Amino acid sequence: MQRPAVAMHARANNASRRPRGEAFPRTCRVGARRDFRAAYEDGAKQHGRLVVVFARPRAEGGLRLGLTATRKAGGAVVRNRARRRVREIFRRWAATAPEVSVDLIVNISEQATRSPFAALSSEVTALLTRAAADVAK
Repeated sequence: MQRPAVAMHARANNASRRPRGEAFPRTCRVGARRDFRAAYEDGAKQHGRLVVVFARPRAEGGLRLGLTATRKAGGAVVRNRARRRVREIFRRWAATAPEVSVDLIVNISEQATRSPFAALSSEVTALLTRAAADVAK
């Protein structure tokens, strides 16, 4: 009895793949420590109840997002969920945002990990808009 030849790791269908337009590529991320430090030291700061947003203009074009969540906010699972939520809010906001070249750093608080998505979304969207406008001036 022979079994049909099937690749071991091949996907049966592409239904689980993410649509191309919703990706969060590396070019949209702040990753270097020096970029975070520069935003903290030289950037405009916007306080909210759930997050703090730092914005710093950049010479190259485009928006970039950096996220931080300390251990005070919760365990790894909780912090990563909060980061995913803020990343999704940023992705939706960036689609309609003005054309500016800015690094946006979002510090996630403990309250943000426990708040409903709608409350987090409205606050983060307002702070991102305000921060981008301050930097564009």
